[in-house]
Amino acid sequence: MTAADNSPAPAPAANSPAPAPAASGTVSTPAAATSADRHGPISAADREAFDALAKEALPTVRSMAAAWRTGLTALITLVTTGIILKGRTDTTNLSFPWRIAVTLAIGAGLALAILGLWHALAAEVGARTRVHTLEGIRARYASVQAYQVGEAAAAGLRLQSARILVAAALGLLLTGVLLTWWAPAAPANPPAYLKITRPGGTVCGTLQSADGGTLRLTVAGAHAPVIIPLTTVTNLSITPSCS
Repeated sequence: MTAADNSPAPAPAANSPAPAPAASGTVSTPAAATSADRHGPISAADREAFDALAKEALPTVRSMAAAWRTGLTALITLVTTGIILKGRTDTTNLSFPWRIAVTLAIGAGLALAILGLWHALAAEVGARTRVHTLEGIRARYASVQAYQVGEAAAAGLRLQSARILVAAALGLLLTGVLLTWWAPAAPANPPAYLKITRPGGTVCGTLQSADGGTLRLTVAGAHAPVIIPLTTVTNLSITPSCS
């Protein structure tokens, strides 16, 4: 049996540095704390799932881009056909300022739709025309997997741009259609005026009707039409102006 050691513990050396106090308002964390410490180590199942996700990312984005490309092609075809068949008929009766507004709205909408189609095509088939080598891919992306992820991200950005452009195109096209519905019609300007000479003088105006042996003219400055019996007409002529 041995006696208990009652000798005091050795004091710290005088020259050993004391730990620095933590700054006020901050929480000190161990230097070894990393992302792996916070979320745990990456398991083999997570690694395999990520590899599969990275492998399928680019085909998935390009399949969505193909669907958008098909829809955009149908939209552009429909709008172009409508403009060719009914565009001139719908805008002929509009006044010139409203005709310009309709043309700008529909033209800009069609241009944005075509630009969106180009972005969708670029997302579907890719916009790179240069052939990559394995050395070039490893030098820039470090791995083929990272290259595939980068291509998928670029295709996703192009597809998002296509969606934004399509939304703007639909707004402009709808605005153009609504303008053709609600814009005021251009005032009807007669191609010529009728000048009638009778014993009481000469009358010039727009012909309203000619029936029952009577002519009815709309004369500037007169509220009611001027009625002239045909039996009193001594001369009748068409003139481009009543001035």
